[in-house]
Amino acid sequence: MSAKDHEGNNVLPFKRVEKRVPPSISVISELQELLIIYDHLIVLLRDTCDEGLDMLTDSIVVSVVACREAMSSGLEENTGRKLLKEMKENLRQFPQTVRSMLPGLGPRLCESLERKLGVRFSQYY
Repeated sequence: MSAKDHEGNNVLPFKRVEKRVPPSISVISELQELLIIYDHLIVLLRDTCDEGLDMLTDSIVVSVVACREAMSSGLEENTGRKLLKEMKENLRQFPQTVRSMLPGLGPRLCESLERKLGVRFSQYY
């Protein structure tokens, strides 16, 4: 209702409140699977004993904790999908990040991590 439509009218315009829609089971299950991969990745990165990778690992831990907190407090469908997309994107870009940090060792390290995790980082999009 525009300002013109309610002149002389005693009805106040209001915004509709959107109902919270919980995320679908598939979004939750995909996030849980990604978190397992992230947990294993964190352990493997901690085993490298590299200061640069420790800082990267710390930032990954922050993301994982934030994701778990969001899941435990109840996600809406849109928020869950955005979070899932972000977590996948971070895994997909992980090899590039490691290569930039460790130009000589990065590619081999990522291949080793993929074998140990049983995943291909490029599969996440």
